[in-house]
Amino acid sequence: MKRILLFLVVFIAGPQLAAAQTAAPFDMGSDGSGPPPQAVDPAQPQPSASPASQAASATGEGVPFFRYVIPADQMRIEGENVERSWSVYLTEEQARSSVKFNIGYQNSIFVAPEFSRLTVSFNNVEVARPPLTSSERQSDMRFDVPDGVLKPGYNLVSFNIKQRHRTDCDLDSTYDLWTDIDPERTFLLFDNPDAGMMSTTDDIRAIGVDSIGRTQFHIVAPGLSDTIAADPMLELAQGLALLADMPNTFFTYSKSEPARFASGVLPVYVGTPAELQPLLGDALPDIGTTQSARFVSTNALGQSVLVLMAPSWQRIGPLIDGITTPAARSAAQKEEAYSTHSWRKQDTQLLTGHRTLTFEQLGIPSQEFSGRVFRAEFAIGLPADFYADAYGEARLLLDAAYGPIVLPGSRLHVFVNDQLAATWPISTVNGAVLRRTPVRFTMRHLKPGVNKIVLEAALLTKEDAACLPGATADDTPRFAVFDTSEFEMPNFGRVAQVPNLWATSGTAFPYSRHEERIPLYMDSLNGDTMSAASDFVAKLANAARRQIPIDVVHAVEDVGDGDAIFLGSIGTVPAQALREAKISQTSRSVWTQQVGGEANYSEGPETTIEEWDEAVTAGWYNWIFEVEKYLKRNYDLSFETLRFLPRPDDDYLPPNSISMIIAQEPSPDDDGAWTVISAPTHENLSNGMMALTKRQHWDAVQGRITTYNRNTGVIDNVGIGSTVFIFDTPFSISNIRLVLTNWFSTNTMSFSLALVIGTVLLGIATKQMLTRFGRYDE
Repeated sequence: MKRILLFLVVFIAGPQLAAAQTAAPFDMGSDGSGPPPQAVDPAQPQPSASPASQAASATGEGVPFFRYVIPADQMRIEGENVERSWSVYLTEEQARSSVKFNIGYQNSIFVAPEFSRLTVSFNNVEVARPPLTSSERQSDMRFDVPDGVLKPGYNLVSFNIKQRHRTDCDLDSTYDLWTDIDPERTFLLFDNPDAGMMSTTDDIRAIGVDSIGRTQFHIVAPGLSDTIAADPMLELAQGLALLADMPNTFFTYSKSEPARFASGVLPVYVGTPAELQPLLGDALPDIGTTQSARFVSTNALGQSVLVLMAPSWQRIGPLIDGITTPAARSAAQKEEAYSTHSWRKQDTQLLTGHRTLTFEQLGIPSQEFSGRVFRAEFAIGLPADFYADAYGEARLLLDAAYGPIVLPGSRLHVFVNDQLAATWPISTVNGAVLRRTPVRFTMRHLKPGVNKIVLEAALLTKEDAACLPGATADDTPRFAVFDTSEFEMPNFGRVAQVPNLWATSGTAFPYSRHEERIPLYMDSLNGDTMSAASDFVAKLANAARRQIPIDVVHAVEDVGDGDAIFLGSIGTVPAQALREAKISQTSRSVWTQQVGGEANYSEGPETTIEEWDEAVTAGWYNWIFEVEKYLKRNYDLSFETLRFLPRPDDDYLPPNSISMIIAQEPSPDDDGAWTVISAPTHENLSNGMMALTKRQHWDAVQGRITTYNRNTGVIDNVGIGSTVFIFDTPFSISNIRLVLTNWFSTNTMSFSLALVIGTVLLGIATKQMLTRFGRYDE
């Protein structure tokens, strides 16, 4: 009822509220040619305009150099007290420049502006702390970044938001609180005209992101279709991805067309002088007969392009090695962590067995909380051979406290990869101090790679139930968590499984475990296939924290029986690869580019005797499904777990609604994996891979098959049935025990049979022993 009244008040008073707003911090004409900004309060919002117009308004002349900073296509900050932090790399010129920071945002209508604030910090130095006052439309704020705050290299960007509800005080009302940060309107604006220049390969880290959080490398290679160019191009893609170290990297290719200069885009020219002279003209470096890898300026904005040039393609390969080897060496220094600082507060530590980490090490400081729903988030990394999804428990050892006003019925939740993993009830009155209080949760939701863990406290009080005027603004602490709290990871089984696309996307397994070249079958060398291949191997390189040697082949005879990757349109993927990957051979003819409809192999519905049998007999065996539902609901059991052995995988036939698939099965020698990446057309292949390499989407690549629907944007998976186990760790009895424990936990009937057999054998052995050493009576 309160929310309905609030909407009515805003609807009636909206025009008056809009008219009463104070002056904007800077003025812009509709064409972006307005005068320079005036010295006014930066905390006040202003009407929206394009980023180019905003940038132009800073000088009153052209468009100065600016860089977007949000590493995603959207950023919604929800809750009462929330922090978002990540790192942005700056060159020497950018760090020395005078810098302004522009942020575009809109907050929920339920956010009370008098009690809600956004704090913007760089390298833990507060730059601005304006109120959240833009519930009616998107607004912009611009601030000066004090000299000396930014430095060459990585800089920590932090948004801390405190949001309070206008009227409501219950737990559900906290989900009404949000602030959207617009990536297209949030950027750093540099006064230095040379801020866009790059001079060393380390400066590639300063490419940043575009207006939707992507990092693009546009490679112009006139010799793109030459077979000799494929391996160096994919090696270059991996090196550039490792250097940039960004979450949403993708590649485009062209033989002649340059990329549009923009934030988050780096054009790279590769070829011989004869190939590049028509494209670069006077900007072409004079290299004579030597190799050259350098940045050159080719446009009026003073931005740079990377040029890799040698007298022949045979000499371009070693030239690329000079760039990629240092990138791989730098990435390999993070053997104990996954690189996540470009989209999280810090890198994610890799846990290979029993380990205890304090909240301080995980990036959670000691803090007090006065709201209703407290959230703290951290991440842990797990290796490719993590095998503990059906047994064992991790735990939090909490050092925390809650005040006397917190009522029984409040609770602590633990979420793992957005799945509820544990609930701990608060049942005492008059408050309590928790010292190393264990909160346990099973490891079923953990996966190889980076895992997100969230601690949430839902707090009930009498004051919130009454919800008197001003109650939402009460800053009396209710809950506190201390950085001495710990996360404890137990020992777990170490054995890799194939197929397992989760391990491939998260750790690049199995392609990251060998030094020899991995065969990559490609049906043709064109812009679309090279883009898809580059996107995929670049993701593998980032996940593996090193470069993966690739050998492009065009015949299945050159693949061998070990690890391999197949990429191309479905009609050109070798039949042997489809057979090994359990993809129906029929897909070569019926999976067409008619994206959006279901596969149409027949003129109309086909009636089978199996369908009639199912319809007639369904009445008497429906109770079986009811029993399964009961077991699942009450005991977390299903007929799938009541099995002797994992079910074999069936051949998969993609419907026409699917635009692209990634499928994986064991290699013919059962010591690796064959991964097939395919689509009806090369265009679908390129577009689908570009969509999947988005960080949030890449995390969804799992199971034995991942599918992508271009029309709906839906990513779906086909689960794993039977697997091949690969041991890459030294043999130990302890590890075998943990592996067997997990396997028997997922195959309960086999465990029951083994228990019966073991009991019988024990009885026989006991009888034999008593017969020989003791007295035995019939």
